[in-house]
Amino acid sequence: MVLYQGEKGHRIKVLLDTGCSIALINEKTAEKLGLERRKHKQADSIESFTGESVKGAGQYYTEPLVLQHRKH
Repeated sequence: MVLYQGEKGHRIKVLLDTGCSIALINEKTAEKLGLERRKHKQADSIESFTGESVKGAGQYYTEPLVLQHRKH
């Protein structure tokens, strides 16, 4: 798939989870792709499927990104 932030596209592998309530991207992947991120004033709480808080998650966010599969 191709992930776009503005006009710049990056080919990436993704795991689509239709049951999730929020879209997430790995911090190392965001850094590697050079995605522009902003830090929340107060980190959002992100919980795993067991209900446990995920340490370090929810600190940053991006402007909306576009994920493209082929010509869709």
